Amino acid sequence: MTEPTEEFFEKTFRLVCRLDDADIDYVRDTAEWIHRCVARAVEVNPSTNADEMTPIVVDMSTRGRWRLMRPETLAEQLALPVPHRAPETDRADL
Repeated sequence: MTEPTEEFFEKTFRLVCRLDDADIDYVRDTAEWIHRCVARAVEVNPSTNADEMTPIVVDMSTRGRWRLMRPETLAEQLALPVPHRAPETDRADL
């Protein structure tokens, strides 16, 4: 059995245990996050509508990586047009 040490432990930095303690713009309410994200996506890309964006945003709200982002930042990424890749030529034909 090990004996306890008599050394004093000094805490050198503060651990962030909760998102509201962190220095980020975190939206606690998921419904508000979804609403803000959809609203911004429709604002940036008027060719889409809330009915199209809502299922996508709801799905993304369940994933921690996306949920930690500001909803407006994510919406701006979602609203960008999807780049079309040029068809690749078949190497066997060369």
